[in-house]
Amino acid sequence: MASWVSWKKILSMLFGFLILGLAFSGASATANLVNSTVNGTVTVPSELTPEKKPGDEVRPQFGGATVVVEPFIEAFVPGVGWVVAVGSLVALIAKYLYSKPVSEFTEGFVSEIPDRITYNGQELAKGVKTNFWGTEVEIGYGYVKKKWGGLKKETVIVKSVITITRDEVKAVEDLFSPKEYGKLLAQAYLNGWDANDAKKLAEDFDREYRGFRAHFNGANLDCGVFEGGDVIIDAKGAKHIIFNHIMKKPGKDQFTHISAVDLLNEMGKVIENPDKIKCGDIISGKQRIVLVKYSPKLGKKVVVVIERIKWGMYRIVTAFPPSSRRY
Repeated sequence: MASWVSWKKILSMLFGFLILGLAFSGASATANLVNSTVNGTVTVPSELTPEKKPGDEVRPQFGGATVVVEPFIEAFVPGVGWVVAVGSLVALIAKYLYSKPVSEFTEGFVSEIPDRITYNGQELAKGVKTNFWGTEVEIGYGYVKKKWGGLKKETVIVKSVITITRDEVKAVEDLFSPKEYGKLLAQAYLNGWDANDAKKLAEDFDREYRGFRAHFNGANLDCGVFEGGDVIIDAKGAKHIIFNHIMKKPGKDQFTHISAVDLLNEMGKVIENPDKIKCGDIISGKQRIVLVKYSPKLGKKVVVVIERIKWGMYRIVTAFPPSSRRY
């Protein structure tokens, strides 16, 4: 019996090292992915500056410890324990150590953000810390403190970017795949959002859009006569609005500083009492209708584009605050 227990421990340890071996074997591929991302044109929030120095950055610190400024990950490996890995393999290693939705989200998020930043004059590297079960991660910027000749490693996240759980990733799965969601929130962060605020807005929008109902009173336009009917938002329309008119780079046709509930309410007002109704494009044989109304709450016009899905029923194609005068 004792021999079997011993073998179980050995097998468990081998399994853990196998996981790490798989991760390290793909490190170069992940490094290429990360490098191709950070070498592209990205923007970061104003208080953060990408660090441009090449190579590893190791600086001495008090108490005989050294600080390693390289992408890092801290996770629990069954049979091995808590492991701190350092290097450009955060996205890849996550595939093997986390529950699947969280791992895919993490892979998407960290592939979008820069390897290093300067924050309050301090150079930091991107890092990931997970809970015991791999169902929650914190992604941010910090460093690894190596002690006792590297036998002990301690991760420190100085600038937290986002914390997300498996349930939060699953909550929006009808709109976004986990990896897609990670990329979306990372891009929102690079565009100046607080990543946790962007996450909450996406969650709120996902929760509220399915219950959205507004009544279109109908219209007699040059492109046809349109009967009155209910207007809904489907997953396609919700995803389009979130991605294209909320979380992309602020500027052209973007909603900013508005809650999901307020935005849906404003869209309802446009549909039920528009200032202007006009013909839109014909897409896949379906005539779209453009509804425009000035929103005192937003201090600007709001455009809602709808199309008929059946007699007396319409869907929202998109909604945005127009930047051009043609509306």
